[in-house]
Amino acid sequence: MLETFGFGIGAVLALLLLDLVVRRLARRPDEQSPGRRILQAARVFGMFLLAGTLATACHAGVDTVADIAWMGMFGLTGLLAFELALGLGQRTLGDLPEAARRDNFAAATALAAHTIAIGILVANVFGGRSFPELWLACASFAIGQLTLLVLVWLFRRLTSYDDHAEMQDGNMAAALSHGGLTIALALVIANATDGPYQGVVPSLQAYAIALGEGLLVYPVRQIVVQCLLLRQKLSLFGGELDRAIAERRDLGTGALEAATYLAAALFVRSLA
Repeated sequence: MLETFGFGIGAVLALLLLDLVVRRLARRPDEQSPGRRILQAARVFGMFLLAGTLATACHAGVDTVADIAWMGMFGLTGLLAFELALGLGQRTLGDLPEAARRDNFAAATALAAHTIAIGILVANVFGGRSFPELWLACASFAIGQLTLLVLVWLFRRLTSYDDHAEMQDGNMAAALSHGGLTIALALVIANATDGPYQGVVPSLQAYAIALGEGLLVYPVRQIVVQCLLLRQKLSLFGGELDRAIAERRDLGTGALEAATYLAAALFVRSLA
């Protein structure tokens, strides 16, 4: 236990230093403004998650040199996957990243949630002690990341308001809703990618089944949040929940929706 903890601390420090080097090489400015600090906090969250996976999945306790070598291999690949996915994800978010850097806290919250979601997906697969496991981790992450982007896009089409426009305008209620959904979907996808590899077709079938179970988060939104908690009429599209978020910018309702998404995702994971 203490040895694993020591490996974990070392992995955290190494990843944070590597992340600093990456940001310097990319000539990103120091994180001085509040909006940039929010984004930096999300990156730190992801580094800690990845370090925990490296310390447990790459450390066998028999050959220290081999343990460190595999941690370095999976850690570097995971960090590269994190950076590539973050760059791709920011493109799908349009002008929100630039708004976040100008201290638009709604945009920063949405982008931070997306960063945390990527960190969850990276930490879920990048750990092991063989090259086949490394290739499988890369493939699993690519499938999971693509699934995340598609599902977030599909789910946001189900709201009667324009998420991006609301967050660009500083609507924190919309940002909380969007962020909670994004992280919840990442948890669901991570749960679906768990399990032993049994071949391409069986693994994809198991992934589809587990993912289908997790997609119950949308009925949770319309039934649990809108009907049960807000005590409003049932509607499959729009309704009082959307009006509270878009028109009244109700932070409490946004937080309630986000928390319910997360609770539903963790509930599905607990049943696996």
